[in-house]
Amino acid sequence: MLVDIPSIMAGHGLEVVGPITPLQERPGRLVARVETGGGSLVIKAATDPGAFATEVAAIARLAGHGLPVSGVVAVSAGPPSYLVLSWTEGAQLTSASPLAAQREAGALLRRVHAIRPAWLGETRYAGEPTWDSWMAGWLNSALAWWGTVSPAGLLDPPRVWAWFHALRPLLATRGHDLMLFDGRPEHWIVRGETMAGLIDVSELRVGDAAMDLGVIAVPDPELLTGVLDGYRPDPEERAVFQRLVPFYTFLRRISAAEYYQRFGTPDEVQQMLARIAATEIPA
Repeated sequence: MLVDIPSIMAGHGLEVVGPITPLQERPGRLVARVETGGGSLVIKAATDPGAFATEVAAIARLAGHGLPVSGVVAVSAGPPSYLVLSWTEGAQLTSASPLAAQREAGALLRRVHAIRPAWLGETRYAGEPTWDSWMAGWLNSALAWWGTVSPAGLLDPPRVWAWFHALRPLLATRGHDLMLFDGRPEHWIVRGETMAGLIDVSELRVGDAAMDLGVIAVPDPELLTGVLDGYRPDPEERAVFQRLVPFYTFLRRISAAEYYQRFGTPDEVQQMLARIAATEIPA
């Protein structure tokens, strides 16, 4: 393994008493569940020094506003760097989850978006000066990748660009919310009828609240209805979401397919490609 997990735990007064179960493992990165005398924990490790500084800061920010995030047990800048967190028991949020939990997730997401981004003035969107210019660059990259894996004619890039340009005046007004950015359904943990917690919040940043809703719909479009019930958008917000969320879902599906090609399985890639191909792109 990337790090000596029993030694790390011992260094923080914790004894490993059960299995160490890898949850994610790729070059230079490890996430594992560890059974200790103090209960189940998660350890994240990376070869890069200081790899978890942003996640620790995001956890602190969200916890300071009463959001149910993981507790930080230990952190080291390394290298290798590591972060030990409390384990959140439960199942991922889906459209089959109790409706009360779906609505609670929406209410929690609303609370995230209500936090004022303290670092708003420092934001540069992936090196771009505005949110809409970042989205243009992202779409350009995504469509270039799509062209390498999909049969010609399955998606019409000029029609996609027409969709983007129709939205661009609205996109130019966005990008001023605190957003999770990576708030995928598997990061919302349900226990019983309620939300048990929100995990993997390292991508917290300034952006567009509507994109977080688009991410929710990437693997499970039906889930969005229950989440929106709990989010309770006002009529103006709902009109904006109706225009932007489908576009963000489409964009994030392409990104998800590219991620699965690198780190996932062929089935995951094909399922996501099918969702992309089935997208209804406005005329």
